[in-house]
Amino acid sequence: MKKVICLTTLLGSSTLLAVENLNQALSQADVVAQVRLGAVQSENDAGKKASTLALGGALGVYTKPISGISAGVTFYTTNALLGKNDEVMFLSSEGKSYAIVGEAFLQASLGKSLVRAGRQIVDTPFADSDDIGMISNTFEGYTVVNQDITDTTVVLAKLDRWSGVDSKQSERFTKLESKGDGVLLAGAVFEGIEKTTLQAWHYRLDEVNFNYAEAGYKTERFTVATQYTDQDNDNRAFGLMGCVSMGDWVVSSAYNRVEGMVSNGFGGGPFFTSSEDHTVAEVVDQEALMVGAEYAIGDMTLSCTHVDFDKGANETDYLASYAVGEALSVDLIYADMYDDGKLTRFFVNYNF
Repeated sequence: MKKVICLTTLLGSSTLLAVENLNQALSQADVVAQVRLGAVQSENDAGKKASTLALGGALGVYTKPISGISAGVTFYTTNALLGKNDEVMFLSSEGKSYAIVGEAFLQASLGKSLVRAGRQIVDTPFADSDDIGMISNTFEGYTVVNQDITDTTVVLAKLDRWSGVDSKQSERFTKLESKGDGVLLAGAVFEGIEKTTLQAWHYRLDEVNFNYAEAGYKTERFTVATQYTDQDNDNRAFGLMGCVSMGDWVVSSAYNRVEGMVSNGFGGGPFFTSSEDHTVAEVVDQEALMVGAEYAIGDMTLSCTHVDFDKGANETDYLASYAVGEALSVDLIYADMYDDGKLTRFFVNYNF
């Protein structure tokens, strides 16, 4: 689950050098590709297992800007090699292979603003890509990113439809909200204080309002952060997080408390105690405490995280990641959800 809000996907290719004509824009376009081999096995509380082995990936083409105007398109696919019905994490809502044009956008660079229209990757607290399976979430709509204010990034967006791992029908774009009005969001990230990041966001979903605020302070040795969200009808949550770096080790802890019931929005959610599967969302008056440790040795990272939820099943996650340069990476994730079962995922990613 995502814990850090990333703006690079919203900023896109605004820093690319401009070209003079369409032929140059197409001939000098950036081509980005990834091949992904994934395996997943789930086991429910009754011991019933389901598994899938899939091969897929992504192919994206991004043109150079002409007079500030550029375009991008990304094709995603996942194909079952063995198994099916893996709770939609790897395949379609019907447990089948599928392909989709996840990105197809036009964007304009206007001074210190970037305006993007169409299908695109978005990463904000309550709408994010949540890349936990074969194909991540992507959204259809409009985004504006502005950096006119010193040390501040302002984000405005209207998102109408989405597809991907967290949507009800991952294989096609469907409405974000039942009334079809989409999601309106506005956010600001301020980094003008040394080692400090402050951010605030507002979302309107149909007739429901979400507010989110986060403050973090990071040095080479430690990181501390706090978060708060309020959602309509007196539903709110707050959280604290801290981690300490000690050579090759990072030790972390986090706490969330919910009053009423909160939502993850459209994606993995922003909560500090979110584990690989469970979060504090969708449960009334819940508390969660997370403790974890990470060890880095060469190109390998090993980590273990335990989250104690005062309602529902606890979860312990074990992760092992190995990177060979920027091209090849291998990830193994095992989630023990105790009374709720177990979930194992394995990925091999090759980027070129």
